[in-house]
Amino acid sequence: MPAAVVFDCFETLIMSPPLPGPETFTVRLAEVLTLDERCAARAVETVYAHVFAAMSDRSALQPPIIGLLESALREQGERRSEADLEKALWHAHGCTDADQYELCEPAAAAMRRAADAGHTVRLLSNCFLPGNLMRRLLRRTGVPEVYDRALFTADGGPKKPDRRAFELIGEGAFERRVMVGDSEELDIAPAAALGWDTVRVDPRAPDLTGLLTLLDL
Repeated sequence: MPAAVVFDCFETLIMSPPLPGPETFTVRLAEVLTLDERCAARAVETVYAHVFAAMSDRSALQPPIIGLLESALREQGERRSEADLEKALWHAHGCTDADQYELCEPAAAAMRRAADAGHTVRLLSNCFLPGNLMRRLLRRTGVPEVYDRALFTADGGPKKPDRRAFELIGEGAFERRVMVGDSEELDIAPAAALGWDTVRVDPRAPDLTGLLTLLDL
């Protein structure tokens, strides 16, 4: 019977060096939004503080990133459109850098094979880009558009390893669910605790034969 096969995004489907730190984020935010750097720094500090607090508490919901940034700027008397805020986040996260993100070909190939075999493919990612920007990044890096649903935590809501995130993305009449990811703590252990099959991907040497074997592909 077809399974639900859920892929993590970063370091599983997309490889990338560490994201820019607060200082680089601040500079890029100031550039795109034409802000004083002190104002941008205060906004970044506010956003990072809220996100860090949410990430430090496994059961806390992740707040929507766009809402956090808009609120942090508004407190300083700065108002920007959602389109401008998205442009700033895209730039600040290095999405305009040619070498920041790269497709993991073995994972992409396994994703295609699972979908071609009739399995339902989905995505679950702890991230800091809102869903529409995540989809844009996935398209740009060449991730196959064979998934029927995605949960991107930057839109707000439960995040890994919260079981609610897995329950949401695993909804449906499936007898079998499989989690594919690189993190034992965030991907593998919580999925296994729910009775899912799991396949761990080593970003340094990605090998998806375990998934193909599991699905008899």
